[in-house]
Amino acid sequence: MQQARDTKAEIHRAALELFSGQGYEKTSLREIAEQVGITKASLYYHYSSKQELLKAIIGTFFDDINAVFERIETTPWSLAVEQELLSEYLDVVIKHRGTGPTLLRDIAAVLAAFGDDLDDLIARSRNFQSWLAGPDPEPRDRVIASAAVEVVGAVLSSGLEPAQLSDAELRQTLLEAATAVLSGRRNIPS
Repeated sequence: MQQARDTKAEIHRAALELFSGQGYEKTSLREIAEQVGITKASLYYHYSSKQELLKAIIGTFFDDINAVFERIETTPWSLAVEQELLSEYLDVVIKHRGTGPTLLRDIAAVLAAFGDDLDDLIARSRNFQSWLAGPDPEPRDRVIASAAVEVVGAVLSSGLEPAQLSDAELRQTLLEAATAVLSGRRNIPS
């Protein structure tokens, strides 16, 4: 029995590869369609523009990361919950690590495509950092929590291919690094 083709997923993979390799602006919908092995008209059936395609690809990252950020709004801080949410955050970043080069390379296109959604994501990220700082944080603790989040974000700019470091190895390495950074906070109950 022949398995159904997931054309949208193929389009996403091809677009990410091309956007990461040559940039969003230099990539045409025709090139994406050719890489997938479909006509440009077929691509337009799924996405009416390159910006709509970019929003669909990066939007899944936004949805996944916002789900983690929403948990902090109703979850009191504790060391155990901190490790759980930091792990969930890591899982999202690793799952979408292929999106990172596109985000970093073509930030202007991302800003144009997302506008207010990006502002909301930045505000939620800052709330997450504040939550990671622990109860009654000092300014130093907030800086340390921000640094821990940046450690996790290193996966986006590392340039490492999955063949060089598996998702499991990357996850463990980044969790250890972020936890080590967070250990420098003061006033954290044990």
